[in-house]
Amino acid sequence: MDMVDVAFALRGGSIPADHGWNLFRLLSERLDWLAAEPDAGVHPIRGARAVAGEVHLGTRARLMLRLPRKRVEQSFALSGARLDLGDSVEVGSAQVRPLFAHGTLYSQFVTTATPDEARFQRDVSAELQSASVGCKVVCGNMRRAQTQGAEIVGFSLMLHELSPEDSLRMQASGLGNGRKYGCGIFVPHKSAAAVGS
Repeated sequence: MDMVDVAFALRGGSIPADHGWNLFRLLSERLDWLAAEPDAGVHPIRGARAVAGEVHLGTRARLMLRLPRKRVEQSFALSGARLDLGDSVEVGSAQVRPLFAHGTLYSQFVTTATPDEARFQRDVSAELQSASVGCKVVCGNMRRAQTQGAEIVGFSLMLHELSPEDSLRMQASGLGNGRKYGCGIFVPHKSAAAVGS
């Protein structure tokens, strides 16, 4: 599948570190197809620093959507929107970024609906086997986030020694649940050290 990242400039102060569900809700109000698009994902917003449960939006902060290329032009409707994520955040212009094969991928939050690390690792192994993806897996720290009326639990996860084909497949499909609110989306990373952070 031809998937890309669409990166929007952001301007604002600080937002809660646990913003995934609220961000998805606000984006769905503006993109009426987002919730129903099975392949769409919303990256967690990364800022200049995270202090006391908040992320500070520096000049390089971006709102990033992982989308089928057919949805890219429709996503541009977000430019100029204001999102109430605690502080008001203004969405700027968009840039389309292709996905590149990388031997090591990292997701800061993967959830398979279990807080048990051993069962989580079995779930991940089963998904990878089902997708015929061969790689080494490193499970990191436990993560928690709030959705509408419920808490989700997961772990950071690194996949390494991926073939180029499997790397692109994992970036396109992700792993686990909650892709719309920032879970299971993989990005290239240089080192396995990130999995413990």
